[in-house]
Amino acid sequence: MKTRMLLAAALLAATVPSAAEAAYTITGYAFSPGALTGTIQYTPTNLNLNVGIGRLNLTGTETPGGDPASFLTYCVDIFHTLTIPATFDFAPVSTLIPDATKKTRLLTLIGNAGALVAHAANKAEATAAVQLATWEIVNENTGSYGFSTGTFRSSGGNSDGARALAMTYLDGITSGAWGTPTGGSLKLFYSATSQSQVIAAVPEPATWAMMIAGFGLVGGIARRRSRTTNVVYA
Repeated sequence: MKTRMLLAAALLAATVPSAAEAAYTITGYAFSPGALTGTIQYTPTNLNLNVGIGRLNLTGTETPGGDPASFLTYCVDIFHTLTIPATFDFAPVSTLIPDATKKTRLLTLIGNAGALVAHAANKAEATAAVQLATWEIVNENTGSYGFSTGTFRSSGGNSDGARALAMTYLDGITSGAWGTPTGGSLKLFYSATSQSQVIAAVPEPATWAMMIAGFGLVGGIARRRSRTTNVVYA
């Protein structure tokens, strides 16, 4: 069976342009730091894909001008493949995710992801867990998170540990243990012909300090659960 790629990556290393933003021609990608494998399902449409799961580095050039551009992103679109070259530009997250609760939870997740990954012993597993949690937030419509039931599901591959870690992230968000980063924001890296991604603006240093202080508790919980890694090929 032909493998398609749903590509994902974590974006706190990149600064989101403001105001009048250019378009970008994306011509390359690489998983950073790597990818895990597994199956994802979206039950309302019988979508069933074998995928790679993890963080993606998209590279290309700015239009106009031709200046080099590089973005770390997480996939928010499981219904399209990443086809390059393709033109991307920035759009409101509500373009694809109109639900306010989903947007807030996604900001909380990805706004904390940079520090999570930076301090993770297994960075590939951590980025895979962030990606899985992203898909769960965006695509689960039952009001309850879990990868074995509901509208979005994931199983198989080498990503059991990443799914367990993703559940600790989701628990932290829904319990209120994770705060939404002050001054943080999300933007959709949108393409009409390819797979759209999400990018988080970098919070102020003081905000990072508060985030990192709270990761000790989350990290302790995560270390008591199993570990694994991820990205998307379908």
